[in-house]
Amino acid sequence: MKRLILLCVVLAAFAASAGAQGVGFGVQGDFVNFNLGVAQANINIPSLGVGSLDISSLVKDIYGVGYGGGIHFDLDLGLLAFRLSGDYIMLSPDKAKYQSLLGPLGSQVTIDGGRIDIYSGNLNLKLNILPLPVIHVYVTGGGGFVDIKMNDATLSLGTFKVATVKAFDTQTKPTLNAGAGVDLKLGPIALFAELKVNFIMTEGKTSSEVPLATVGLTF
Repeated sequence: MKRLILLCVVLAAFAASAGAQGVGFGVQGDFVNFNLGVAQANINIPSLGVGSLDISSLVKDIYGVGYGGGIHFDLDLGLLAFRLSGDYIMLSPDKAKYQSLLGPLGSQVTIDGGRIDIYSGNLNLKLNILPLPVIHVYVTGGGGFVDIKMNDATLSLGTFKVATVKAFDTQTKPTLNAGAGVDLKLGPIALFAELKVNFIMTEGKTSSEVPLATVGLTF
């Protein structure tokens, strides 16, 4: 988390030191198909006499599409530009898949909690490969840090607690990304859309892979 805060401080200093010339500010929305690798995720089912089962292999199926948004600062140098961005993305569990873990009674079970919160800060280089007057097509790549955490999920049948899915440990890890996008210049405003793949160096079986679609405005 400290590294993520430091990156946000760098973001503010970046905008201040660059001055007004060539600097843009904007907002974006993020849509994520998340494939998460984590160190551990356990389900405890005391009513069935089961103390703890490792369900790490099921996490990537329970959590799929997430959404969120953020802000960014651009330093435009012509064909090259730098983008410093901060984002928040939320992932909610697929309750039907949680219910399927409990067999025939699963459809009667309620699920509370289990949300995954992802905070990220990235510095990217944008290379304009098609600098038309209105449309700019670019490739982009960069890196930063991601803070990812999950809260416990409680599965209940009426007032009876059936199971608890224990959260994995909060992690702050480096991330790398690459992709492409397009800017549509509309006077002083630019509408952009891009598709990036993020690799988060999480602890666990594999690094996380995040196909990330972003749309936004730059002023």
